[in-house]
Amino acid sequence: MLLFSVISKADQLSYITLNQAIEATEFLKEQSELLLWCGCCQDDPVKIIKVTRIYYEHTGYENYYQVKLEGQDKEGNTITEALDLAYVHFRIGKNAYCVGQTLAYECDPCTAPFPWKD
Repeated sequence: MLLFSVISKADQLSYITLNQAIEATEFLKEQSELLLWCGCCQDDPVKIIKVTRIYYEHTGYENYYQVKLEGQDKEGNTITEALDLAYVHFRIGKNAYCVGQTLAYECDPCTAPFPWKD
């Protein structure tokens, strides 16, 4: 039962509607860096990504879309990743905030806003 609850939390806002994908893409295009971290996933490292490109695409499943990130990690590696907006955080001042919650999408990021540490 515990394993099921962790798995079910892992993909809260990965497959989203077209309207959500458009809104999230426009919002994320304003960010120069994003912090990727699943607060409820065991051993999930914090990744800070310098954003190069944000876009959305159809998943190939029903009417669902995914927001995609292209960027560079702190080692300079190129990253291309489909995002789960429940676990994508952006910076305001010195704190990180969940994108999914900020856009009022139903999700549980498993964390309150927290200090952004470079």
